[in-house]
Amino acid sequence: MNAVWLLMGLLVLSYLGSSLVSGRVLRGIGLPSGAEYVVLGFVLGPSALGLLEPSSLAAFEPVAGVALGWLALVVGLDFGFVGSRRVRPSRMALCVLMSLLTGGAVAAAVWFAAAYGVPSLERGDRALLAAGVGAVSAETTRHAVLWVTQRYSASGKLSDLIADIADCDDLGPLLMMGGAFALVPQATAQWPIPFWGWTVVTALIGVVLGLIAVVLLGSDFRLIQSWGVLLGTSLLTMGTSARVGLSPLFAAFAMGVTIAAISRHRDEIVAMVAPTERPVILPALLLAGAHVNMKAAPFLPWIVAIALGARLVGKLATGLVFRVVSPDARETSPWLGLGLLSSGAVAMSVGLAFALRFPGPVGHTVLFAAAAAAVFGELVGPQALRATLRKAGELAAPERESLFFGRGLGRAGRDAAPGEGGERGAPPSPAAQRGGGMRNEEVSP
Repeated sequence: MNAVWLLMGLLVLSYLGSSLVSGRVLRGIGLPSGAEYVVLGFVLGPSALGLLEPSSLAAFEPVAGVALGWLALVVGLDFGFVGSRRVRPSRMALCVLMSLLTGGAVAAAVWFAAAYGVPSLERGDRALLAAGVGAVSAETTRHAVLWVTQRYSASGKLSDLIADIADCDDLGPLLMMGGAFALVPQATAQWPIPFWGWTVVTALIGVVLGLIAVVLLGSDFRLIQSWGVLLGTSLLTMGTSARVGLSPLFAAFAMGVTIAAISRHRDEIVAMVAPTERPVILPALLLAGAHVNMKAAPFLPWIVAIALGARLVGKLATGLVFRVVSPDARETSPWLGLGLLSSGAVAMSVGLAFALRFPGPVGHTVLFAAAAAAVFGELVGPQALRATLRKAGELAAPERESLFFGRGLGRAGRDAAPGEGGERGAPPSPAAQRGGGMRNEEVSP
């Protein structure tokens, strides 16, 4: 398949994504994490059927980089909010800490495994491999969490806690990614700064451009001018960070957080950009799946297996910690952590960014680890979360449909959502009234 046909296919996926957001077609189709698009990309890619040629994929690498940066910006704009509710600072700090500890535990396991199993791997490559695999293992996607809680009309303190955990988990993988990219910035020769210094520089690029965007947006919010400001400043953020070899995703995320924290028009901006997330996610997931190469390195299978095991232990430990420190989770199942295993778009974006920035065994191993975590989490996470909420007595709707015919990542199933013609007949949620997109409104089929 040449680049023209690939472009047409990505445009069709983007259109389908926008249709799902607007609720026109394909209601109720898709997995919570969107892993089916990763699998589709793998099947069509060079490693399987070969319909997508490596040269065609290479031609779309700049487009993929911009798409991933835009997704990170949207995530940053909504970080710390669940719908219209702001996550408490103390809970946010604990959630971010547990995400980093999970990613750090996976990174440590991969580091020692590679040190003993792959002695030929250089120390710098081993550090990149460990940091990358740890980064893609830290996330709990809120898409899957909200898919379960809203599909079964779950409500209560435990449901709110799990939603907060999933929302704040986005910072962990992006921060670890920023640190990993800072290990080998292209500007090292000119400015010999330690990696943690480059990580701070990456965040500062986003903060400075975010402040500029807030100033340009001004006090009078106008839709057309706002699009120009956001597009221009976000591209400048991505380009500046990429030019010196830093992480465009982490910089764009920092820019989004800055705008959300300072701009008085945060709600309007989120409502404006959130519907663009799914039309960008679907092609990005397809491209990520097409880049997966299971034969990229002889150590890939067992490194990924070790990472999945360490991630499982880390998430179980996260659940136990919240059972101890949070009154909202003390009476729940000790297997709470199994419900946090779902990963999705953020992890896959980090994995694809690694594969594009570090082509070769390291980058492809990180991407495959992200894909494996998404598929494994899809099989375990939603069912475990449903069982946990059922035990806590917070499931209101009957369990009547297969997981594979539930809503995925957008507002596709909105008409049957609780409070929008659903079984319960409850009033619409604040996020639904605001008309937010994927990250502000995850509804059930």
